Amino acid sequence: MRRFTVIFLAVIAFLTACSNAKRPSDSNFKAAINQYLAKHGKACTWIGRSFPVDVSESEQKFQSGTGPQLAVLEAAGLLRSSDTIAPTPGILGPGAPRHVKRYEPTEEGKKYLQQAPGIFGQSSGFCYGDKAVDSIVKWTESPAAGLYSQTEVIYTYKIENLAPWAKRSDVQQELGDIRTTVAGISKWNEIAGLQLTNKGWEVPGR
Repeated sequence: MRRFTVIFLAVIAFLTACSNAKRPSDSNFKAAINQYLAKHGKACTWIGRSFPVDVSESEQKFQSGTGPQLAVLEAAGLLRSSDTIAPTPGILGPGAPRHVKRYEPTEEGKKYLQQAPGIFGQSSGFCYGDKAVDSIVKWTESPAAGLYSQTEVIYTYKIENLAPWAKRSDVQQELGDIRTTVAGISKWNEIAGLQLTNKGWEVPGR
């Protein structure tokens, strides 16, 4: 009799857990969004070019832009540079040779390196942390009372596992996107569309 009671209670607990996973709630939505962010929630700063990146002598004199940004990433240990001669890029093909500073990722930099399609080909960047839900602001209810199949959730996120180099003051000063994110831009509202499946709430396409 006792064994039957234990099994019965275990079954009830299992069914309750399954039911709770499908219930619209802050905790279930947070778990679903965090599952998505675990795969697609890297916080990265983008260079806009693919490595190796050549910086001309004139670009090196600019007070902002690619030159200063790469220089500070070199100081942080993510890049190394060398002086070389390379053709001037042009719409109709390579132009006259010029002196440039060529930047390439170090072994340390390759740990954070990310590449993605850009407007003019591959774009490279360095990921410095992981996004995770900080709070659920609000979510939409189904127009049919008691029936939920999808919802739109507004949330804020925080940055976890912040890379040591992203904590540097010179990096944050030169790379404004890192500075504002670390300083709390993540408190801005983000929106995620969630769908109810047989296993609970999920972000479609995760």
